[in-house]
Amino acid sequence: MRPQNREAGFTLLSVMLAVMLLSVGVLGVVRTQSLVLSAHTAAATRTGALEIARAYLEDLRSRDPGTLQTEAPVQVDETGVVNTQGRYTRSVQVQSVSSSLVRVTVTVTTPTNKNGVSLMTMAFVNPNPT
Repeated sequence: MRPQNREAGFTLLSVMLAVMLLSVGVLGVVRTQSLVLSAHTAAATRTGALEIARAYLEDLRSRDPGTLQTEAPVQVDETGVVNTQGRYTRSVQVQSVSSSLVRVTVTVTTPTNKNGVSLMTMAFVNPNPT
């Protein structure tokens, strides 16, 4: 007669428990990876919007401050060129602070980020152009 050994191998219950623990760990890693990917995409979109706003603000700075006007929102592509299929929306707000000072704000938004990014600068306007 053979002696009975109760610890001869794995039971079905222990294998199922190990598979369940492994699957919970894998699901946690997958969820973390998806969150990292969405955060990376959001950061890349904000960086693109910031670059568009910066480039257009530099363009506005090169103009005569007395000719600056508020611009309605327009669709632009990743390079800042007006494009009706663009995924960014750029707008310009020009506000008079005093008789010789204006505030220029460029705002770029995306469908996923309605607040977008805004850059602001001040420009001196010559009240007596020669």
